[in-house]
Amino acid sequence: MKSPGPGLWITGPSRSGTSMVAGLFARHGVFFGDTVPGDEHNPHGYYEHPELIRRIDMGTLANWPERFWEVARKEGYEDGKPWALKRGPQAWPWIRLMFPRLIVVCKRPKEQVLASRLRRWPGKKGRHGEMWRQTRRSLAGVVEQAACPVITLHTDQIIEGNYQRLGEAFKAFGMAFDPAIAAAWIDPSIWRRGEK
Repeated sequence: MKSPGPGLWITGPSRSGTSMVAGLFARHGVFFGDTVPGDEHNPHGYYEHPELIRRIDMGTLANWPERFWEVARKEGYEDGKPWALKRGPQAWPWIRLMFPRLIVVCKRPKEQVLASRLRRWPGKKGRHGEMWRQTRRSLAGVVEQAACPVITLHTDQIIEGNYQRLGEAFKAFGMAFDPAIAAAWIDPSIWRRGEK
């Protein structure tokens, strides 16, 4: 099923800044729907849609993406408007059926990701390195199979105010980037505590 509007998929390893990037696109008017709210670990919200999460958990592609568009329209989506979904590379089988216009891969230095994961999930200390490697392999597969442009954003650079590549991502998606919106949205203190 062809998407009713231009689509964007934001992905990357967990704790790599995908929520920050998703929030930037949302503040520029991209539809994410009624997504997972924030908590003490990510107060600005996760920007992940429950319907996609549910489908991944169920492992079924049946009725997808028709069911998603049904839910999205109930949440206020209007055909023709830009939309986005955010989830790790395990979502690729569902995303590829939605024919996104652009894929944005978030990248953050490995040591920062692992340190943030350790703070977030201290009980899984021995698994973080292997999860990192698996995610990187999965992302490489996505890039090889993608039928649309893929742009990698170094989120640690965005935090420092380097918006050049971010602006290129917006342009590739057919939108104008507003640095003032980014400056108001990005909270370096949250990032440095490892909560994004």
